[in-house]
Amino acid sequence: MSEGQLIYSAIGSSSQRVDIREKVDGSLKYFTDMKMDGMLYGVVFRSTVTHARIRSMDVTKAISMPGIRAVLTSRDIKGMNAYGVIVPDAPVLAYDKVRFYGEPLALIAGDTLEQAEAAKDGIKVDYEPLPVIRNIDEALKNDAPLIHNNGNIARSMKVERGDLARGFKDSYLVLDRDYRTHMQKHMFLETEAGLGYLDEKGVINIFVSGQGAHSYKGQITRALEIPPDKLRIVNYPEGGAFGGKDDVTIQILLTLLVMKTKKPVKLVLTREESGAGGYHRHASLIHLKTGVSKDGRFMANKAHILLDTGAYVSFGPSVLDTAMEVINGKYRIPNISVEGTLVYTNNGFSSAFRGFGAPQGNFAIENMVDELAYELKMDPIDFRLLNLLQEGEINSFGNPERDTMGAHVALTEAKGSRLWKISKKGSLPWIKVGLGVSFGVKGVGYGPVKDVSYAAVEVIPSGLVKAFFSNADYGQGINTGHLQIVAQKLGIPFENLRTVNADTAECPDTGSSDASRSTFTGGNALINACDQLIEVMKPEAARMMKVQPTEISYADGKFTFKEGSEVSIFDIASFMAKEGKGTKFIGSFEMPRVAKPIEGMIEAPRFSNAYGVLLSLVEVNELTGLVKAKAFDFYADIGKVINPLLALSQCESGLIQGLGYAITEELTYDVDGKPLNTNYTTYIVPSTTDIPSIDVRFVDAVEKYGPYGAKGVGEIPIVPVASSLTNAVHDAIGMRFRELPLSPPRVSSRMQQNKGISVLA
Repeated sequence: MSEGQLIYSAIGSSSQRVDIREKVDGSLKYFTDMKMDGMLYGVVFRSTVTHARIRSMDVTKAISMPGIRAVLTSRDIKGMNAYGVIVPDAPVLAYDKVRFYGEPLALIAGDTLEQAEAAKDGIKVDYEPLPVIRNIDEALKNDAPLIHNNGNIARSMKVERGDLARGFKDSYLVLDRDYRTHMQKHMFLETEAGLGYLDEKGVINIFVSGQGAHSYKGQITRALEIPPDKLRIVNYPEGGAFGGKDDVTIQILLTLLVMKTKKPVKLVLTREESGAGGYHRHASLIHLKTGVSKDGRFMANKAHILLDTGAYVSFGPSVLDTAMEVINGKYRIPNISVEGTLVYTNNGFSSAFRGFGAPQGNFAIENMVDELAYELKMDPIDFRLLNLLQEGEINSFGNPERDTMGAHVALTEAKGSRLWKISKKGSLPWIKVGLGVSFGVKGVGYGPVKDVSYAAVEVIPSGLVKAFFSNADYGQGINTGHLQIVAQKLGIPFENLRTVNADTAECPDTGSSDASRSTFTGGNALINACDQLIEVMKPEAARMMKVQPTEISYADGKFTFKEGSEVSIFDIASFMAKEGKGTKFIGSFEMPRVAKPIEGMIEAPRFSNAYGVLLSLVEVNELTGLVKAKAFDFYADIGKVINPLLALSQCESGLIQGLGYAITEELTYDVDGKPLNTNYTTYIVPSTTDIPSIDVRFVDAVEKYGPYGAKGVGEIPIVPVASSLTNAVHDAIGMRFRELPLSPPRVSSRMQQNKGISVLA
């Protein structure tokens, strides 16, 4: 982009990532790369049992070992020793019980990493073993041991509307089905990592990978009793998150080490530690009973969603709300009952993961939709279009539907997909080909929770405008997208813009990078900050030009007098600076909410939604059970597209991550609750040879309240993948799979059972 070129078309252009050069040449320092003089190395001593009472813990030997500067336990924590973004039920360091394999018990700081690791052997713990609860079914037995004193149900919620019994009575066809989904690991390239130090002002500076700097700061100050002005959190740059760094990971642990040692400390989890002690997607058990009329219209839908939240709550209640929101799709269903139950188990720590409960709910409802259409001999897209809510109709949660036009367009355009024309003939007799369809919805933002975002812009007299926001850029490109919004609003060249990202010392609280909200909320807050810039600078420009403010106008970074004289915002900034006036302007935006929230729901229903329609072409090998995705056609309504290339990248990556969820990935535990696959050797993510041909189309749609009509793109691509693939497998071999993943052993076993062949369990 040449100097002086106007950025009227900044929105909708594939502007180059602002950090691309330093990422490509390796000069960008991630937290795992950072070092400081005199730095200590921190490690976490973790439980080697899954469920037990802690009788005693002796760290005497560890403290006396060579190079060890500190060994910390729960006794060293002055605050509440608990964290959790919704319910603070997770101890920073366990003290009475351990509830999952790999739970943190102690922290060690040493002169070298090797010395710190060796000191783990000097810690002795006396455990009283307790029974291990491995899944939802075991947790809900009447005689199940209690993981927490208040029982094994962390949350229970029910929403009803209409007359369910009458709806089923009037139905022509009623199907009753169970669906199960599994645990998925985030497997980001950079594990949970950070470096902290105490500066000369007594402020603890924590540079740590994460998604919500201000959220972490609040939890840390509460848990450790630190004055807020004595803690700074920085989250940029980092190498991936996908929700796995949304709640607290190592932030409190690192802060505690710096507090106690008064030294710089680096803490980086190994891949295996991340696998055992980090977060994962909730496993689910979903029961659906759905009735339709003879002409294919929904009459009733009864759902019970059970989620395995692991040992602690974290984002579990919000994930449950999202699954409950999605279980009716955006379909016209007059009679509904949706029950949700969040269950404690000893399966590690479930939390946020891209899609946030929507993939689980979508897997159930879109498999059910496909089966209903099949039984009624209806076209699967026509069936969905028939039942899709029109704008203004009252939806399942009692609110007028306001944004489904793009969904209708996406489904209609999907009828013209290239995949309908591809031959269903396999390359070999035992290769069967199938095509599946799924419709996905994912809400944008935090639903009924009050969500106010703040962001700032600052004019630097030398010729720069800085944008300040705390939406962490962990690879999705929000730094670039936000600058495009500022460039559009101010009409200045892209090269005159800079970002300050996710630093609590400098950035207002824009909220976390989650819930597909960053563009919507952060972008609007930046627009408001730019509006304030123009409003404040206009009278200053008038003073400089000795005219009335009403006589000048703003465009392209300049205030212009009607006779032709002009002054740039940079000249005005210089003029204001000489008078001691600040040129940093803070804007805000409050996310709209639905008119009728559901009592007791935390994060649903939402005001705005992204939509996606996915067609999947698969090959199924009848000899091995291997399911191979050959092609994806994805039609998405994400509102106005800010940066087409970034949006395309988000869609492709989300589809691939969904492919892994559906076919190759599954976090598993042994009978004693120890995770079995915690690294890239044993936990199989899709490789380049697994990736199908992908075609992404963005439908023409605008979100009235979004910045320049945008919504959010981060999560919707992953939502419909698993259901689309299972529907394609049914089309290929005539068998329905209601449990994930579609691994070769599971598919092969089902096919052999279907043929009457005995298989070993």
